[in-house]
Amino acid sequence: MNTQLILTLLTTAVLCFTHTAVAKTIKPHHQDANLNCNSCHVSKPFEAAPMEQCLTCHELPQKKEDYHGAPDKHDSPHYGTQLECENCHAEHKTSENYCNNCHEFDFKVP
Repeated sequence: MNTQLILTLLTTAVLCFTHTAVAKTIKPHHQDANLNCNSCHVSKPFEAAPMEQCLTCHELPQKKEDYHGAPDKHDSPHYGTQLECENCHAEHKTSENYCNNCHEFDFKVP
């Protein structure tokens, strides 16, 4: 076989494997809701879903008064309510507490 064909086949195999691996990382609560890739990635496949897409199913959280000594994590004293959901919440990798880049707050991000 020629080199170009081999490279094309290998690239196709890698893309198929990557797509399958990412598809398996859909969070359980989204799997339970029978969501798939096209449920969130509506503009282009594999392009990041904008926050507006998240808000088609999720509501913005109500302001809370106490987070065990931490400020309201959805109303930052630094950024207000302007942070994108994806700063903390991730679908295809582990979510993280964005505030802990500078602070140490003990709360788990789903």
